Parts: sequence; C-alpha cells; structure tokens
Amino acid sequence: MMLVENKFDQNDYFVIFAIIISWGIYFFLPKVFSKQLTILIFLYSVTVASLFDNSLGAPPLDFYDIMDGPEYTVMDVVVYFLYPPFSYLFLYLYKKYQLKDQYLVFFISCFTAVAVGVEWVYHKMGVFHYKNGNNIVYSICAYLFIQSLLVVIYRFLQGDNKEMKKTR
Repeated sequence: MMLVENKFDQNDYFVIFAIIISWGIYFFLPKVFSKQLTILIFLYSVTVASLFDNSLGAPPLDFYDIMDGPEYTVMDVVVYFLYPPFSYLFLYLYKKYQLKDQYLVFFISCFTAVAVGVEWVYHKMGVFHYKNGNNIVYSICAYLFIQSLLVVIYRFLQGDNKEMKKTR
C-alpha cells in the first residue's frame, strides 16, 4: 500500500526542485534521438532505478531508504522522475562527441563521478538514507554497470555493434 507523506519537508521540496532543474535541462537539450529511443532511454532509467531500489533497498538486504523511511510513499515514486533526464544527458553527450572506444572508460568514469556527486547531494538533502553498512562508495559499481549497459543497449539499437556489422 502506498502512503501519503506524513509531512512535506526539506527533502520533498528538494526533490521537486531537482526535478524541475533536471527536466529543464532535458527540455533545453537538442532532441537528437527518435521519440521511440527517447522513451526507451526513459524506461531504462526508471526500470533500473526501480530494480535497484526494490532489491538493494528492500529486505533482506535493506541497504537504504528513500525519502522518509521504509514505507513506500508517493514521493518515493516522484524520485524516479529524477533519473530519465540524467540518462538522456549521458547518451546525448556520448552521441554528440561520438566517443571512440578508447575514451569510453574515461567518459563512463567521469559520468559515474558526476552521478556519485549528485547522489551525495541527494543524501545530504535527505533523499537517500544509507543503512546496514552501506555507503555512497558502493554506488560507484552500480553506476559503472548501469551506464555501461546503457551504452551497450544504445549501440545495439543503433546498429553500432561491430559484431553485428560483421554478420550483415
């Protein structure tokens, strides 16, 4: 059962502010992907965030809470709106600079550092609460994996896979 917030406080206002900023950035970026691909990017980011939250953030692991505690509230769902613009920006920059493979590790590492920095701000603002021995350092592995997988999916959908080209 989803609950309504007991009180609307700093973290709730911060999430709404962050959504306005992140979606504002998205709306000002050139639209370089088809509508279908953009929807897939958005679905990917929300799905991955949900999978991580419902596996790592829930019992038996229970490594973190979102917003005001373990109860699932409306604002927990609203937090998922933070992820799509970030994924879009990641792929937008990847495409804009037509990154070659030798720079891909550096690019993903830099974006992982940005993601960890953003998560740190969210943690300080009360959006994420680490527990049971978890801390932000462990997020590095998650971001490296999530962003690498996003590039693989993007390349597959764009037909940029070298193995695919060999079989054509």
